[in-house]
Amino acid sequence: MKLIRRIGMYAVVGVMVAMMSVTSSIATAQSYDPDQDLRKPTVFEKRVEKLGRGISNVLFGWTEIPVTWDQKMKQGKPLTYLLTTAPVVGLVRGVMRTGTGVYEIVTFTEDRQENNYEAILEPEYLF
Repeated sequence: MKLIRRIGMYAVVGVMVAMMSVTSSIATAQSYDPDQDLRKPTVFEKRVEKLGRGISNVLFGWTEIPVTWDQKMKQGKPLTYLLTTAPVVGLVRGVMRTGTGVYEIVTFTEDRQENNYEAILEPEYLF
C-alpha cells in the first residue's frame, strides 16, 4: 500500500514538473516588439491628447513658480537667490506654460503637419 502511494506521489510530482517546464518554455518563447505590437494612435487620439495637455497647462501653469523654487532649493542655491531670482524664473516659466496651453487649445484641431501634435514644452505635464 505504501509503495502504491509513493509511486502515485512521484507520478503527480512528475506530471507537475512536466507541466511547469512546458508552460515556462512557452512563456519564454514569446517576443515583444513595440513597433509591431502597439498600434499607432489615430488623429483623433492625438487631437484629444493635445487638447488635454493644453487644458492642463492653462489650469496648472502657475504651479511653475513653486516647482521652480523647489528645484532651485534642492540644487542648494542661496537664500537670496531663492527669494529674488527663483520666483521670477518660475513666473516666466508659468507664463510660457500657460501661453503654450492656450496655443494648444486653439490649434488642437489643425493637422497640417504630422509634428503638430508633439509637445512644445518638456515635461509635457508638470504632475
